[in-house]
Amino acid sequence: MPPVRMTDARWVVIVLRRLESDGIETDPILKQAQLTRRQVSDPDGKIPHGKQAVFLTLAAEALGDECLALHLAEKLDPRQSGALGYVLLNSATLRDALKNWRRYLRVLTEAWDIDFERDGQDVAIVGHLLEPLGVYERQTAEGALSLTLHYCEMITGKKITPKRVEFRHVQPKEAKVVQRRFGCPVRYEQNRAALVLDRAILNHPVEAADNELFKILKSSCHQIIEERPRTKDLAFEVKEVIAQLLPSAQVSMADVARKFGMSSRTLRRRLSDEGLIYRKLVDEVRHKLALKYVSDDRINFKQITYLLGYSDMAGFIHAFRRWTGESPSDYRRKIK
Repeated sequence: MPPVRMTDARWVVIVLRRLESDGIETDPILKQAQLTRRQVSDPDGKIPHGKQAVFLTLAAEALGDECLALHLAEKLDPRQSGALGYVLLNSATLRDALKNWRRYLRVLTEAWDIDFERDGQDVAIVGHLLEPLGVYERQTAEGALSLTLHYCEMITGKKITPKRVEFRHVQPKEAKVVQRRFGCPVRYEQNRAALVLDRAILNHPVEAADNELFKILKSSCHQIIEERPRTKDLAFEVKEVIAQLLPSAQVSMADVARKFGMSSRTLRRRLSDEGLIYRKLVDEVRHKLALKYVSDDRINFKQITYLLGYSDMAGFIHAFRRWTGESPSDYRRKIK
């Protein structure tokens, strides 16, 4: 029996509001998609991706908008993707953001995987659907590529026109609407779902967003490490860079060494000369940041997981137990 791929209930929650605002009875649609009110009460809750695909198809029919997911994606803000959205907004360039999108996509869904394929001056952002959906694939595929393009434009502040778009499903009667959305040729019945872009676009910088979580992050990075020493201190400087890079999960020794304009070999030697081990410095920074973030109930545990550069919550919880002997939730309750 194939595994059940789970996904955030976020899209269902948003579409439910749309249906209700249009005066459409939603209980029959939920029932037909085999979803309950309880399952879709929290946008961060997990539901089977196949059931979401059925729900979106039924909702599109009820609303008389067969391009529902395509249009919905254009109205979403990266912050509505939870912690992943903040990671995208904290990336340096579009290339970095897309790498983070691939790395952390599992936060939103287990049903899609992303790959990048180079083709001369172009790059294809390829979405691999990990479960068969048949006639229900259209909404989820159009929504996924439309959302990817929209987020690329949102975080760079640039209008981006793909070279072409490819889908696996058959051409719908609304094909002209889909083509207007992407502004480029759209091919159907292909062997992949893909957004093909000019590779130079990947160098676009990400515009910094002023939001509450960034303020918390910036403040924590300044406060988490001891007050700057009077004399030059390599350990302090390295930990400061680690704290800045953690949300992007790009904290290898090579990533940090690059910030100092040196090779990873040189950085390792300099740390060794002072009796320091790089991975222990990373662990120290994560430990101190974790205590600060968990103490701040404005930040949920999923956000903390990715602010600390972990790929899943299990890794964060395991590390937190190692540091404190208790779970993050127990620690937060204790200090309140």
